[in-house]
Amino acid sequence: MTGRSNDHQTTKSMISRCRLWPQEGTALLEQAAGQGHVYAMNTLGSIHRVRKEHVLAWEWFTKGAEAGLPESMNNLGTLLDAGQGVAAPDSPAAAGWYRRAADAGHGSAANNLSALYSAGRGWVWQTMPATLL
Repeated sequence: MTGRSNDHQTTKSMISRCRLWPQEGTALLEQAAGQGHVYAMNTLGSIHRVRKEHVLAWEWFTKGAEAGLPESMNNLGTLLDAGQGVAAPDSPAAAGWYRRAADAGHGSAANNLSALYSAGRGWVWQTMPATLL
């Protein structure tokens, strides 16, 4: 856990640089993400989402999610549910990422999954064969 905490602190330092020198800070985050720092991947996704560069946000959140960061899984679910960075909203895929993040202990993801299901979205209806009815 200490390695993950150090990665988080390093990324927070890079975020500070992004605020002061956006191009330099973003370049440092990209360098860190290229070295496998998952918090840098998630932060780049957030930066691109704020800039309305949803395809790039989707790419960075996907990398972070596939590397196992629950925050990225939740953020990817949010993009998928909103249809940002993808051709159309995909609530079942969003639910899958919310579920993975929630299973990893991410509280906001559990809330997002609950809201998705409460709204009647997030699963694919399956019909039963008439012989079973």
